[in-house]
Amino acid sequence: MFVTIEGVEGAGKSTQIQMLLQRLVRLGVPALVSKEPGGTPLGQELRSLLLAPHLSGEKWCPESELLLFYADRAQHIASVIRPALESGRLILVDRFDDSTRAYQGAQGISEATMDKLGEVVLGRLRPHLTLILDMDPALSLERVRARNAAAGNAFKETRFDNETLDFHTRVRKRFLAIAQRDPQRVTLVPADRTPEEVHEAIWAHLSPLLRSSGHPVE
Repeated sequence: MFVTIEGVEGAGKSTQIQMLLQRLVRLGVPALVSKEPGGTPLGQELRSLLLAPHLSGEKWCPESELLLFYADRAQHIASVIRPALESGRLILVDRFDDSTRAYQGAQGISEATMDKLGEVVLGRLRPHLTLILDMDPALSLERVRARNAAAGNAFKETRFDNETLDFHTRVRKRFLAIAQRDPQRVTLVPADRTPEEVHEAIWAHLSPLLRSSGHPVE
């Protein structure tokens, strides 16, 4: 089973994936966690290129950025996702193609362009379930600022943390549009609650799929 977790910055994806993994391990479900960009050794190098501010100050143009994200995805699918599915494991991925649709789409890349690249890179591969953690970007960015301040880092975790509220609002609107277009695959989960409440909401959507696949559920 292939499950992806999506959402705006600060929505709590990493926390929820770890909570899910712990629950799956307790139930004896063979599971693997990965992420994009950076789910492979080569992808880690691409992640650094994509998400860290470059010392030169130069920024990727939207088309270059798009191609790098899809290069990372192609390697990730070939090296991690397909082998995991072929071995019968459940794979949880922190961001996948919907993030590209939301973030690069918010930068002006057309759906037609992303469709063409998706045909090449994904083929017929699609997640069985996508969970979008949804919240007001004004609140989620406050979480990001508090997290970075607590960590005491001189640099933001990713350069997207420095984008404007308007940009993150456009990203959220695109996530909402994705959920509306594909309700059979995509589920919105309100993320402005406690981690435990969000986890139980996620589990309510995931557990029926696990049960139908013969996996144990609580």
